[in-house]
Formats: sequence, C-alpha cells, structure tokens
Amino acid sequence: MKKEQPSTFSTQNVDFKPTINMEKELKQHIAENLRKYRVLRGFTQEYIADYLGKKDYTAYSRYEQGRSNLKMDDAIKLSELYDVPIQELVNGTPRIKPKHYNGTSQNGKAFSVSVALDGSIETLEQQLSRLKRLNILIEHGEI
Repeated sequence: MKKEQPSTFSTQNVDFKPTINMEKELKQHIAENLRKYRVLRGFTQEYIADYLGKKDYTAYSRYEQGRSNLKMDDAIKLSELYDVPIQELVNGTPRIKPKHYNGTSQNGKAFSVSVALDGSIETLEQQLSRLKRLNILIEHGEI
C-alpha cells in the first residue's frame, strides 16, 4: 500500500511541502484546543459527542486525542457551540477573558466564571468539578 504524501503547493514562487511532522503537530494543536474549549465550557465528551450526533463519545474522544482528523461539519458545529470562529477553534489559544479586580490573585490574574445551580447535590458536584478543572488550566498557565 502506497503511503500518501503531503501535497505540495506554491506561494509566491516558493514551493512549500508540509511534512508529516507538521501535520501531526497541527492535529495535536487542534486536539488540545478542542479539549480546552470543552473543559472551559464545562462540557463532557459525552455531551459533545451527542451534540455532534455521534453514536458514542469515543468518536469525539479521538478528536481530542489527535487520532482522528476534525471533520468540517463538526468544526462548524463546535465553533457555533463555543461561539468562536472556526479559525480560532483550530489555530487560536482558548482563553477566558480576565476580569480586573482591585485585588490581584497569586498569578496576577483574576477570572470571572458563571456557575449554574439548581439546588441539587449532583449539579453542585458537577460545577465544583468544572471549577477544579478550570483552576488546573489557570494554574498551568494554559489560559
């Protein structure tokens, strides 16, 4: 079986041929962005898979692992869900806009996050879990 080579294209009389490594890095970058956007919004992989119309969460999970190429239909749906342009979803760095307070946090940043509660312990635990994941991303400087 012949291995497919990356396509070659020309830009202003300069030939450019993406390498397999570049393609892997881009796929990994997209995978990381998908995970960050999902975590920042407090969604589970199961929820996203259902939103995209997948039979089970593993189809979406492969996107976040960089094992599958993101389909354009799914990119469009995700950009609508996250309310970001597709270009930002693919190339950008997911961030929460910092809210400035009179005081400062340990790393000099403060963030405002909305939490929806309905009085149930289950919802409270889900929101606490979401906040803990968000705090880890902040701690590691990922947002």
